[in-house]
Order: sequence, then structure tokens, then C-alpha cells
Amino acid sequence: MNRPWMWMLALLLWGSVSVAEKNPNILFISIDDLRPELGCYGNQKIQSPHIDALASEGTVFEEAYCQVPVCGASRASLMTGLYPTENRFVTYYSKAETDAKGIPDIPTWFKQQGYITISNGKIYHDRNDSADSWDKIFRSKDYKIYHLPENLALPEKRQPAFEGADVDDMAYAGGPVLQETIADLRAAKETDKPFFLAVGFTKPHLPFNAPKKYWDLYDRAAIQLAENPFVPEGAPLEAMHEWNELRNMYGGIPTQGPLSDELARTLIHGYYACVSYSDAMVGRILDELDLLGLRENTIVVLWGDHGWQLGEHTLWCKHALFRTSLRSPLIISAPGFQKKQHSQSLVEFVDIYPTLCELAGVDMPGHLDGVSLVPVLEQSDASLKEAIYGRYHSGDSIKMGSYQYTEWSSGARMLYDHTQDEDENINVVDDPAYANVVEKITKWLADFRLQREEKEPLILAAAGIKIGDNRPPVWQKRTAKLEQTGVGIPFSNYVNWLASDKDGDALVYSLDSGPEWITLANATNGLLEGTPTSEHMGENVCIISVSDGVNPPVSIRIEIDVVKQP
Repeated sequence: MNRPWMWMLALLLWGSVSVAEKNPNILFISIDDLRPELGCYGNQKIQSPHIDALASEGTVFEEAYCQVPVCGASRASLMTGLYPTENRFVTYYSKAETDAKGIPDIPTWFKQQGYITISNGKIYHDRNDSADSWDKIFRSKDYKIYHLPENLALPEKRQPAFEGADVDDMAYAGGPVLQETIADLRAAKETDKPFFLAVGFTKPHLPFNAPKKYWDLYDRAAIQLAENPFVPEGAPLEAMHEWNELRNMYGGIPTQGPLSDELARTLIHGYYACVSYSDAMVGRILDELDLLGLRENTIVVLWGDHGWQLGEHTLWCKHALFRTSLRSPLIISAPGFQKKQHSQSLVEFVDIYPTLCELAGVDMPGHLDGVSLVPVLEQSDASLKEAIYGRYHSGDSIKMGSYQYTEWSSGARMLYDHTQDEDENINVVDDPAYANVVEKITKWLADFRLQREEKEPLILAAAGIKIGDNRPPVWQKRTAKLEQTGVGIPFSNYVNWLASDKDGDALVYSLDSGPEWITLANATNGLLEGTPTSEHMGENVCIISVSDGVNPPVSIRIEIDVVKQP
């Protein structure tokens, strides 16, 4: 583990990059699974005074949306500034260094501009993803930390989805990240290099474990359950899921059907407590920034990687293309810009990378898909985009004005009018009154897909991948569903029958990403093998690439349904 004094010494010895005038520092705060459940977003039930104070120093983006409503993919997309595709940034275990090989992520780009880059806590889902981007990485245990003896005595998957032990802030996941960050700020104060300091707090990610004092901030009896705990009228099956992250990983959760009101209220209580816990950690970091006199030259960005359902539409967790999963907090406070602003402009997380570049006064890399949000920081009612884009598994989702439209590869569709139905309770996609809206959005989506196909060679070129006269391998389809398997049943299937090469080149297959139970047993024949467990019930997604040794690898999305044994 690198300590602050070690990288400070390295900076004193490092003279390969000259910065004539110190660029602004960047404090980049990520909070896992944080929906806009904050005072500054109008929810006065939540105790979030420190994030609310940060909001008063900058701009709150009321209509900010993530690209993918799952952790690994959302973060990889944000950090590279690239939209997701059918084969890029798909799952919670997606990696930027795999899905966007050769593309400079935010820390790599700023490192090249003379910044010291530090990652504390959870920034990428995988600790080792794009590790070379950072001068220093710190990540202590941040998942399933329990302190109550009765919980410690239980097997892992029987431990509860919440805990409120009477311990201090350092005992749960946020404490070590806070301590490391304060030490890094103090070390940075003594250097003449600007810093890009990324700080990731995991709460309110499951389990909802936080010190008791944060639970005590809330009157349990006053906590309200979701107002729409039902499937939206006309919503397709593709829109729904079984919230297996909660069902399969924790004790006391029913394997099917809804939660009891009592359990639902406890989980919401725990979610709120975790928000307040992370809020307190943010407050202490901002206090230290002020104490050190660094705030006046520091850009502060706070974001949640995606939304979260708390019982809405019968759902818990994320993993959906409803507004509750896609809409996420984004707050930017930058020296010299307006304060106490709230903007309704449509923005998306691929816009964060170019925004940081413009605010810091550095050039932008050529691969970026987003646009700078600086015009909105200058004038909150500035409009930058007609529509924004999100994706999850086989669904594409478009937010255009007050409408949210989603379509799946199966042909299923849904449309919600947020001026009439902000909670998305009635799917109006087949209502004749909205025919013109559907026509306009579907045309935009078709144009967007075409633009993505045209830009892909440019992305490869930006990554230094050259395409020659030899033709790359071809998959029969972009997405293939293999035969389903059952929990505890050994699975074995080949994918080589799906690929061909017109030049007759020998093909080699690789497993780019997939659940841990799947392995590539034979790279020549593309043999997939493994035995799923109960936690893998539902749709499992693998990204398989095939290479001819000449051209860049070509990927396919493989879907495998895991069901209960009869």
C-alpha cells in the first residue's frame, strides 16, 4: 500500500512534466447506489446537510442520468467518456481496461497533463481496473462489514441486509477512506502539483450497515413506503426483474414475492442511515479542504453511479430502465462559477469527462462522446442536448424532453410522459395520442445507433488499433442466447459455430467478461463451462471476443438463463 509521504516524495523527484501555472485541483466524489434522495434534491426527509452545503456552492443537476444502471458498467462508461454498446460496458463486472482498451480514462488523461492521480475507496468496481491510471490506489474492505456478534456468527449469505451497530464512523467502510483522503489532502498541500483525487464511498450500497447514530436520525414510524409498489400499467416483462442482488445475497429475504411492510420499512430506514453516514464523511473531507485553504482552487464533483429502487414498481436494487434506476445525483462546484444553482438541463454521465477538461483548462481527447457542461455552470437554463441515452442488457432508453422511451431487442417498448406521470406508472407507448412522440424518438434512436457504428472505427483509431486489408472475423449475430441451465447443473456449450472468417485465418476466442461461474475451457473452440449457484439465477451475460491475429478482436454478447432446478 502506498502511503501519502511516498507519493509526495515521488512528486518532488518527478520533473518530467512542467506546469507553468498550477491547474485547479479536482476532488471527485463517488457515492455508490445513491439516488437523488437528498435534501438539495427536495427530499427534506433525508439528513444530508454536508452534501446540501456543497450544492449551495455550485450547481445541482436535477436531470442527470447515468449511462448504465449497474455499477461496473456505469463507472467504466463515465471514466472513459464513452457510451455503452451491446458489447461494451454491459455488466456490474465490466472493466474499462477491457471494454475500452487503449482509451485514456480520466485519471490517465489528467496524469498526462501533470496531475497526481489518487484513487481512494470504490472508483472502479474492480480495484485493479486501469490500475496504471493512478499514482496511488487505496481500497480497504468495503463490502459486508458486520460488527454485531449475532451477524458475525452467520454464514455469509444468511447475514442480514442491514446493521446498525453502536460503533464509531471508522468501524464501517467509509471510515478508512475518510482517513486516507484527509492524509492525502494534507500531503497535497505541501506539493506544487495539481491533484485529481477520486474518493469513493460504498454506502448506501447493500448491506445497509452504518453506525447506530445515523439510524437514530430517523423516526422509523414516520418512514413512508413506496407510493407505487406495483408493476406499471402496460409495462413489458423485459422491464422487470427479481432483484436477485437482494434476494440471493442476504438472509431473511423471501425467495419470491414482495417484502413485508415491516421489512421494507427497515430497508428504507437502513438506506437513509447509510446516506447520512456517507454525507458525514463528505462533510469532513470538505471541512479539511477548507482548513487547508485548498477549496478556492479545487473543482468538486459529487455523483452517484446510478439510481436505486426502494420498492417502486415492486422492485428493489437497480438493474432497470425506469427513471428510479437511471436518474442519479450530480453536483459540480467550481471556482469562479455560479452558486446555488439548480438546472433542469438534460445531462448524462459521459458529459463529466469533457466538463472536467474544460474546467481544468486542458485539451480534450478525441474519443469523447459527451459535451462539456460548463455552459450550464455559467447559466443554469442552458440547453445542450435534445436527448440523452441509457442502456441495460438488450434495452436502449432515451430521455427526450419530458419523455422516457425504452425499447428492447425483443420488440418490447415503453414510454412515459413525465409531465403527467413522473413516477412512470402508465406505459403510453401504444396510446395514439403519443404516436408522433414515439415516431420522433425512434428516429432519433435510429440515427444515434448509426452514429455509434460510424464512430467505432474512430474509437479504435484513438486507441491506436489499426485496421488493415485483412477482413476481421464475423459473428452471425450481435447477441446470442444459449440454452438455459439450472442452479447446480454443470453447463457446457460452444460458441465457435457463431463465428466465421472469410480470409481463413485461425480464430482464437477469449472471455472478456462474465459471471465468475463461467470459464473459457478451450480458446480454440470457444468452449464455455461452469456450474452456476443460486446467486446467479436469472439472465447471465458474457462478452466473448474472437481474434484472427490480424484485426482487432470482435465481440459478441452471450446470454445464458439460469433457472431453479425442478
